[in-house]
Amino acid sequence: MTDSLTGAEGGRWIVTTIGSAHRFDLDAMTVTRLPGKDAAATLNDQTRPLIEIVHCTVGARGYWLMSPEPDESDYVEHFWHLSSTIQTINPVADEGRDGDIARRQDPER
Repeated sequence: MTDSLTGAEGGRWIVTTIGSAHRFDLDAMTVTRLPGKDAAATLNDQTRPLIEIVHCTVGARGYWLMSPEPDESDYVEHFWHLSSTIQTINPVADEGRDGDIARRQDPER
């Protein structure tokens, strides 16, 4: 666990906010938003190339810049994301596929 990310750390990280989680792969320089149960979908709910982590600290809102997809680059220079308050920042221990995301309990089971 750490209190902040700058992008220089390398590795894979899960940043948990009030409503969602964000998977950072700082070796590949990508970020993926994983909306929580009650979170609204956004156009950042996909893996995007990470340009810069402007601010990512526990107890504050996160802010980072991402590159558009090639078919979007004629219209958009970059995407930005302003998260809700960051609750935790944890390294991903399991390098297996999706091993870093805890499965949500289905309330109907």
